[in-house]
Amino acid sequence: MIRVTRETEPTILIRKGPTWTAALLNATTREQERKAETKYRNKSIKNALIEMFQGKCAYCESKIVHIDYGHIEHFKPKSLAKFRHLTFTWTNLFLACARCNGPEYKGVRFPEAAEGGPPINPCDDIPEDHLEFVFDSKTRIATVTAKTERGRITRDLFGLNREDLRIHRSKFVEKLAVLYQFAATDDDARALMLQAQRDEEEYSAFARQFVI
Repeated sequence: MIRVTRETEPTILIRKGPTWTAALLNATTREQERKAETKYRNKSIKNALIEMFQGKCAYCESKIVHIDYGHIEHFKPKSLAKFRHLTFTWTNLFLACARCNGPEYKGVRFPEAAEGGPPINPCDDIPEDHLEFVFDSKTRIATVTAKTERGRITRDLFGLNREDLRIHRSKFVEKLAVLYQFAATDDDARALMLQAQRDEEEYSAFARQFVI
């Protein structure tokens, strides 16, 4: 997870958001509610999120748009009554993969302060204050560890160390570790390491642990 700057709110949300919210909150039947709720799936909103998160999951940093459509994720779940009014709020919308946002992990859960939360918001918080991105050169495993209780909640809520993700991520970071050995003396290796640390690259939080 890295810090992401939130881009300008899409025009359609500025224009339509209040109307959509009123329709949703005033719905008296399930059909009216469903029809009102799905407005957030507007293509321009999705495209804005893809651009803002550069095609990566806001949480695990896996690239998703080349193999999947990705989810428009409500950081504070829209299905919880207390957050229903945030369904069309731009600052509550993220791009996420189906695993981080699925029922096995975050789903409709949102731990609050009394439960050790809230989870890290990559647009408002500095992830590095709460999480550490560690590559063990002996085990060759790239692991997310927690510096704070909010970090622990975030790591577990989104499954940032789930087995399949960690295996894939570790193979990627292991290659960076080898490349790093040549970065001080080889211009091409240095350029590739710097590229890996850019926002748009997968697992850039781990790449940034290799100081160039």
